[in-house]
Amino acid sequence: MVGLIAADPRDAAIEADAERRFGGTLQARQTRRAEPGPAVYILTAAQNNTHVHAALWRNLLAYAKRRKAKLLVSQFTYNKAQFGEKSIKPGTGQADDYAKLWYAPEIEPYAYNDRLAITRSLTFCGETNVLPTAVTPLSGFENYTGRASGIFPHTKQAMQSIAALQAAKFNYTTGACTLRNYVQKKAGLKAEHHHAYGALIVEVDIDGDWFVRQIRATEDGAFQDLDWRVRDGKVSRGHAVEAINWGDVHVEQCDPVVRATNWGAGGILDTLRPRTQFMHDTFDAYARNHHEMRNPHAMFTRWSQRRDSIEAELRRVAAFLADESSRSWCKTVVVDSNHDQALTRWLREAPALADPVNAEFYLQAQRMIYAALAAGRDDFNVFEAVLRAMGVKRAVRFLGTDESYVICRRSGGVECGMHGHLGANGARGNPRGFSRMGRRVNTGHTHSAGIIDDCYTAGTSSLLRMSYNRGPSSWSHSHIVTYPNGCRTIITLWRGKWRG
Repeated sequence: MVGLIAADPRDAAIEADAERRFGGTLQARQTRRAEPGPAVYILTAAQNNTHVHAALWRNLLAYAKRRKAKLLVSQFTYNKAQFGEKSIKPGTGQADDYAKLWYAPEIEPYAYNDRLAITRSLTFCGETNVLPTAVTPLSGFENYTGRASGIFPHTKQAMQSIAALQAAKFNYTTGACTLRNYVQKKAGLKAEHHHAYGALIVEVDIDGDWFVRQIRATEDGAFQDLDWRVRDGKVSRGHAVEAINWGDVHVEQCDPVVRATNWGAGGILDTLRPRTQFMHDTFDAYARNHHEMRNPHAMFTRWSQRRDSIEAELRRVAAFLADESSRSWCKTVVVDSNHDQALTRWLREAPALADPVNAEFYLQAQRMIYAALAAGRDDFNVFEAVLRAMGVKRAVRFLGTDESYVICRRSGGVECGMHGHLGANGARGNPRGFSRMGRRVNTGHTHSAGIIDDCYTAGTSSLLRMSYNRGPSSWSHSHIVTYPNGCRTIITLWRGKWRG
């Protein structure tokens, strides 16, 4: 008589588990919380039925040991068996496509498939399972972690700035430690091209501030992280970087803390010692910004602050380039930018003869332009000419409009000659458009840091709040660091700090 048999408590547990898995759950996935205090994490992803990149894995283990970092690997699934023999080209399938689910045994001790709150404002979403063929793997995750920034396991390395009323939040993807293993159809072939061998490193300091950087390995598994280099399982320090693309400078409205952190003694420049530094929007044109020329209140503010002289502002730019940011071992390249071009626009459009503060300088600059036109120089750059007259030496290079400047040519090259305001065929520029160029590109302009395929975009070095970015903002103090092997990372400053 069944009704008289005492119920086995194990049966109730099994039924509860079945209900949880098959009948839905009442609550959303719970978040684990990391222990507070300083910590270092290395986060990456691994695909099922795929071997690890052996050299990269060895290097990640060595770096994690040296940095005393917690290495976490999120496992994701990709069902290649759904494409039968009639769906792919002959000879491109693999026998293991139809095998049972397995993961490389090396990663098992480090597997982590839960959600982890690394800090209150940064969450590792190890529970997510995004197809490796996703073109925009961060799409739809903008509010997945609430106000916290999010890290999502994926074979690409992507970064997205998300606007907020306070500090911008960021979403990142990790890159992978497993080999390329895709169905040889359009989606798989594209994903294979963008497959990133690497990880994210997260440093948390004693204040709870966090710093995320991309670790991107070359095909041999070697990588560099700031001045650390890891190759053949050996970790060393003191390695210079190839270049830094600073977030847009805007000397007149540069954040003073960021300015000191970037170019002050012992700051980022002196620590990383790049061969080249790229300056975007070096000039701000605050004194006579064309957006506010007809705003009497804004013009009165400039006058009352004694910041209404174009010439005086340019002299401060010249001093910045010639002295403050100058190092004998680092080449400075000023990229042609829309704010720098604001000087030319002012000389073309402004009624400066009715502007006593700027009238004399206006006439002097116009004389330079007309002399160049008379000599047939259609490439004359009045911005450069004025700064040269103010003491900026020939060691500082000024790029012209559409002038290319490629670094790291031995590793395929990274184009650094575009600010980002000019797009294809006369359209406005945007990072997604630049990502289609077929070459790695570093740009600025948007003030919103991001990574879209081969296009890396820096943030800004300016104040995060200026008169023209009211409302939620995605601006951040972020710079692009390029290594000698052509791999790149984006560093972001928090409260004057740039690493943990």
